[in-house]
Amino acid sequence: MKVEAKKKFGQNFISDQNLINKIVSILGDDKDQLIIEIGPGTGALTKLLAQKYNKVVAIEIDTDMESILKKEIPNDNFELFLSDVLLVDFEKLIKEKRQHENQKVSIISNMPYYITSEILFRTLNVSDKLTKAVFMMQKEVAIRVCSYKGENNYNNLSVACEFYADKKYEFTVPKHMFYPVPKVDSAIISLTFNNKYTEQIKDKDKFLAFLRKIFNNRRKTILNNLSNVTNDKTKANEILDNLNIDKSLRPEVVGLEDFIRIYNKTR
Repeated sequence: MKVEAKKKFGQNFISDQNLINKIVSILGDDKDQLIIEIGPGTGALTKLLAQKYNKVVAIEIDTDMESILKKEIPNDNFELFLSDVLLVDFEKLIKEKRQHENQKVSIISNMPYYITSEILFRTLNVSDKLTKAVFMMQKEVAIRVCSYKGENNYNNLSVACEFYADKKYEFTVPKHMFYPVPKVDSAIISLTFNNKYTEQIKDKDKFLAFLRKIFNNRRKTILNNLSNVTNDKTKANEILDNLNIDKSLRPEVVGLEDFIRIYNKTR
């Protein structure tokens, strides 16, 4: 019997075992991992995760799923955390559930479309505690996340994810693979976290806010958008001149390293 999906929670379930195997394989073969799953639903991914990895914690908002998940996944290494993911303190959760200091921690989720950005940014906030994130999201959002400078969909989300991780568009998931069938195709992306750039910024939250402002009006030049950040066009001119960055460029053709240089000059 199929479980009725709840629209208010953005539920869309998958059941194809080949697809499930393919998604889980992206997390790698290291058995000694703490896996945090967001939105397990009926447990299609969760069951395999609990078989493959040492510790699995699933965060589920829908209390109706509790009995289903506990019946389907009786494994001792599985723990269900009934909560709205946006209320979960990830740092605290990782600290409590990690079995030892060297244990890798990864996040996986068939993301509810309506809170995709929120989950992404909450994940980035604890990137220093994570090895990898594997997310299923709307295809158009996945393309945006995985875009680089000069590409049509490049925006502040693209830059933010590149700042924290090596990002990869893994594969497309056609909409007919879900029930109920959504209106659009989905895609799987992976983020492999690194410290390549994060040490160059003291206040990461302020840097992400800076990126949002810089991309606030895509049709305006980097000079005009930076002027909105500094509230001083003369200062914005000086910063770009000092860094030898063309003031007529639009934000979508400016790369991460230049954004870091610009931001540090505004401090």
